[in-house]
Amino acid sequence: MSPPKTYLITGTTSGMGLALVKHLLSQSQNVIATGRDIVSRFPREIVAAHEENLRLLELDITADVDTLQEIAREAWGLFPGGVDVLFNNAGMSAVKACEEASEEYIQQIYTVNLFGPMRLTTAFLPLLRQKTTTTTASSTVIAFTSSSAAWTPLPFMAHYASSKAALSAYLESLAKEVNPPPFRISVVGFECGGCVTNLGQPRQHKQQQQPQSGGSGGLLAKQQEEKTVYGDGLGKLVGMFTRDAMAYMPGDADKMARAMVGVIERVGKQGGGKVPVRLVLGSDAWESVKQKVEETQQVLEEWKEVSWGTDREGVRGGAEGDYLRAVSIL
Repeated sequence: MSPPKTYLITGTTSGMGLALVKHLLSQSQNVIATGRDIVSRFPREIVAAHEENLRLLELDITADVDTLQEIAREAWGLFPGGVDVLFNNAGMSAVKACEEASEEYIQQIYTVNLFGPMRLTTAFLPLLRQKTTTTTASSTVIAFTSSSAAWTPLPFMAHYASSKAALSAYLESLAKEVNPPPFRISVVGFECGGCVTNLGQPRQHKQQQQPQSGGSGGLLAKQQEEKTVYGDGLGKLVGMFTRDAMAYMPGDADKMARAMVGVIERVGKQGGGKVPVRLVLGSDAWESVKQKVEETQQVLEEWKEVSWGTDREGVRGGAEGDYLRAVSIL
């Protein structure tokens, strides 16, 4: 039997993060569960039942990089061998018109969904690189909970969708930097569809619940309390979800957690097959992303003459083969 791996997961007090913790503990893996006010908010019965392979660690994803580096060093010593899987899961969302989003709101959602995971990854990379280049460690992974909204943004969710799109682009590029030898660090992003969690809950006060990424259960639970000139459009969006909320959120957090861990376990396994850098989870996500890809292909073909017509005179045109290889997702 192989020794347990150590997972550090952000945003674990509820939702997808808690589902990940529960599943990993059921598989006898080591888990470092993190979040704001984690000791007081994490379910005590889980702590009592898993004293040997569960550690709680205070981590606010909005902290500066120096603080996150200190946390990374502390986390590294909680289990023998350091961390095998860094799982950037914490996230937030809300419904907001582009015009009516304050600078504070924009900064907050981008910090939680993008800048925080980037900073935490930066903090852990020196430790992960040292592990993979100086030992025979395998299956060292950096994972992210992203969203199918990165492909298919809805109206009034521009800031959430764009922050997740940026996160997916970041992790795709990151994978091309750290996966080749000598580093051999795998990167995978899970672009989840609708799933009942508390993703839409606010972060304004520490006493309130920390939102978890990977779902939208709380996102449209109620309309914005403030007045908006976009009431008609917002009402249509909210109405679409509230007519049959479960139809628009078919995802099961426990099943998604099991799927995520299953994919991570395949990384580096002999004969396990190639794991994609970006993986869509959820039937709704699969169908909406498929539609987006097909529509994009249609637009590319219909407007090819215009696109190609902007090249300099005399050039052969098209992308070079080495460039296409560098940007390939396969």
